[in-house]
Amino acid sequence: MRKASILGLVLSLFLVPCLLSPVAAQGSPLPAVELSCGPDPTMDVHPTADAEASVTCTVTNPTSASEEISINQIEWDGVLVEMTLSEDSFTLGAGEEDTFEIQFIGQTKIPATIQHSFEIEAKVESWNGLPYGQLPDGFWVANTSHIGELKIGSYGMVELLLSDVTTRYMDTSDEVEFNFQVTNKGNADDKLEVVFANAAELEAAGFTFPGGKIVSEDVDYQGTSSVKSLTIRAPSEVSSDLRMPLLIRAQSTIDDSAPFSEINIQLDIKSSTQSSGIDGLDSLSSDDTLLYISIGGGAILVILFLVVLMRVVSKKKPKDGQQAKVAQPIILPEEPIEESEDDELDDFFSDLDGETAEVDEFDDLFDEL
Repeated sequence: MRKASILGLVLSLFLVPCLLSPVAAQGSPLPAVELSCGPDPTMDVHPTADAEASVTCTVTNPTSASEEISINQIEWDGVLVEMTLSEDSFTLGAGEEDTFEIQFIGQTKIPATIQHSFEIEAKVESWNGLPYGQLPDGFWVANTSHIGELKIGSYGMVELLLSDVTTRYMDTSDEVEFNFQVTNKGNADDKLEVVFANAAELEAAGFTFPGGKIVSEDVDYQGTSSVKSLTIRAPSEVSSDLRMPLLIRAQSTIDDSAPFSEINIQLDIKSSTQSSGIDGLDSLSSDDTLLYISIGGGAILVILFLVVLMRVVSKKKPKDGQQAKVAQPIILPEEPIEESEDDELDDFFSDLDGETAEVDEFDDLFDEL
C-alpha cells in the first residue's frame, strides 16, 4: 500500500505540469531549488574590530509551482567562531527568489592561519502543496548545497624595544649605534621593518647613515626579532650647537594600515669651535680629570708652603752687607742689681743666640735645595 502511494505521488508530479498554463509550463516540470552565495567571507579580528563576518545567499524556485524550501547547516568546524543563518525557511512561488545571510561571530586576535569550512543545503519540503520532503531519496529529490570557507583576516601590530632613550651628546663626526628588537604582536607571520623615519631632515642637516637607514627581519606570529642595529654619524662641521630629534620607527609590511611603533631620541651636537678643549682635556674621562685635579691641588699646596716658609726665614735672616742687629744693653737705674736679674739677662741673650743658629740651619736647607 505504501509503495503504491509513493508511486502515485511520483506520477502526479509528472502529470501536474501538463495541467498548468502555458506560461507556468516554462518552469521546471519537477521540484527543484537553486542556491547561490557570494564570495567566501573574511573576518576582521583586529583588537579594535567587531570580529564579525557574513555572506549573502540567494535561494530560487525555478519550477512552475510554489515550493516550501528549508536551509540547513550541514557542516561547520568552527571552534572560536559561531555560525548562524538569518533565515532558514522560505515559501516561494513559481520563479521567485529570496535572500538570506550566513553570519559569523568570533573573537578578536584569532590567528590568521585558522580557516573554517562550512556547508549549507537548500531542500524542497513541499512542491505544489505536496509533501515532497517526505519522499525517499531518488532521482526526484532536488536538494542543492553550497560549500564555502571562512577566512581570518591578517593584521599587523608591532612593538619597538629600545632600552636607552636618553639624549645622545655628540661631537662633530661622532657615530652613535642604536640596538633594538621588534616584537610581532599581529596575528600572522610578518616582515617587520625599522627605519629612521626623519632621515631626510637629518641628511639636510649633515647627518649620514653608515649602515643604511632601514633594517628588516621575518618574525613569526607573536615572536620577537634578533637584536638589530642602526648607526648615525654627526655632521663633520656645524657652525653652532645643533639639537635635532631622531625618530626610529617600526612597521609591518603585511598591513599598510597597522599603527607604527615609534621612539623619539634627541641628538645634541656641539659645534667644532666650542667642543675643542685645552690640550684635549675634553676627551679625558672623569676619573682622569679627578686624578689631575688632585695632583695639581697637591702641587699648589707644596708651593704655598715653601713660599710661606721662605718669607718667614727672610724676615729672620740679615741682608747681605749688613751686620746682624745686636740687642743694646739695657741701662738700669743705679741700684744694686741682684744676681737673679743678671741670670735672666743671660738667658735672654742665650735665646737670641739660639735663633741665630736656627737661621743658619734654614740657610743650609735652602742651599741644599
